[in-house]
Amino acid sequence: MDKFKFISRKDSIKICELIVKEMINEFGISEEEAVGRMNELWQNTERGPIDKDEDFLNYESSNSWAFIVYYGNNDQWWNKSKSQMKPRPYPEE
Repeated sequence: MDKFKFISRKDSIKICELIVKEMINEFGISEEEAVGRMNELWQNTERGPIDKDEDFLNYESSNSWAFIVYYGNNDQWWNKSKSQMKPRPYPEE
């Protein structure tokens, strides 16, 4: 679980691995970057995992999470082609 800094349950790892695979396939990034983007977005060292039950991982498909992590939730990625969008800065500036 050291790979994903924001989770505490073993069953969450499977979902996170699927998100990583989606990001690699969709955006051609490395596993290191995909994991780094997820940790950067969801890690909160002051309060631990984003929600204690980590149920948030089940709110979207792994493909949807890949787009949210890569482009951001407010970019309306579902209405645009990739050429119209700009990835979130990584590492975050």
